[in-house]
Amino acid sequence: MRVNIPDLDDLYLLVTIARTGSIGQASAELRVAQPSASRRIAALERTLKVGLLHRGARGSTLTPAGRVVVDWSITLLRAAEDFRHSVDALSRQRNSSLRAAASMTIAEHYASNWLAMLRHESPNNAVSLSVGNSLEVMELVESGKVEVGLIETPNVHTNLRHRQIGTDRLAIAVAPDHPWAEQLVITTADLSATPLLVREPGSGTRDTLDRAMSEAGHEIKVSLELASNTALKSAAIAGMGPVVLAAIALADDFASGTLVQVAVSDLALSRPLTIVWTDNTSLSQEAVGLFLGAIRNDRRKGRPA
Repeated sequence: MRVNIPDLDDLYLLVTIARTGSIGQASAELRVAQPSASRRIAALERTLKVGLLHRGARGSTLTPAGRVVVDWSITLLRAAEDFRHSVDALSRQRNSSLRAAASMTIAEHYASNWLAMLRHESPNNAVSLSVGNSLEVMELVESGKVEVGLIETPNVHTNLRHRQIGTDRLAIAVAPDHPWAEQLVITTADLSATPLLVREPGSGTRDTLDRAMSEAGHEIKVSLELASNTALKSAAIAGMGPVVLAAIALADDFASGTLVQVAVSDLALSRPLTIVWTDNTSLSQEAVGLFLGAIRNDRRKGRPA
C-alpha cells in the first residue's frame, strides 16, 4: 500500500524553522531563498491539511498542530537517517568483500585466473577464497560462511542452486618404470584390481572416480588416501602405485616425463565444474554474477574450463 509521505526536505525545513524561530533564519541556514521556503511550507500545509505556523512580524511560531508535526517529523527524519546509514553500511560490505570457497583442483588451476579477471572488472570487490574439498565447500555455502562455492563433484547437494561452468577430466598416472607405462591403455577391470593412490571421500576427484567405477560395475581398491594432490603425485613418482587425479593437475608431470599417462579404454572420467550458491542473501546473487562474468571472459581468452 502506498503512503503519501511529505518530502523529507520540507519536513527538515519545518524542523529548522521551529529551532531558529523564523523562516528567514531557517532559509539562511539552509541556503535557500526565503520566498521559496515560504512556498514550500505553504505547500506542506496544504498536503497535510493543517496549519503549521503563525507568521508574524517578529518571526514564525508553531501552531499546536505544528508542534505535533515537528515532533513526528524529527522521529521520521531520524529513521530516514538510520536507513541511509544502514544502506551505506550494506553498500560498503558489498563493495569490500565477497566470500568464496573452491575445491582443491579449481583453487590450484583455475581460480587464480578467474579472481584476476574479477578484480580487473570489479576492483571495488575484494574476494576472500577458502579452499577445501567439494563436500567442505558445499557445507560452507550451506552454512552461509561463504556466498559462493566452486566445486568439481557431480554430486551436488539438492538444496543448493547450481550451474555448470565447465568440464574437467581425471587421468591415471604411473611412474615410468610401472608395467602400465608400457601398455599405455588398460581396462576398468585392470583399474579395479589394482590398489590406487586416491583423494579422500568428499573430494570431487574421488566422487567422480567412485561414481564412474560404480556405473561400470566395479569398485576401487585404495592403497593410499590423501587430501593433497601434490602428496599423491609425489607418492606416484616414488613408485607407490597408480594415481588418479585431475588431468590438469598432472599436466606438468606428463610433460616432464616424471609420470606417464595411462588411458582406460572403457571408462569415462569427465566431470562438471560447478558454481553453487543459496538464495539466502542478495550478496550471493551478486557473487554468482561476478564469477560467471569473470569465467566467461577468461574462457574468451582461450583458457580451458
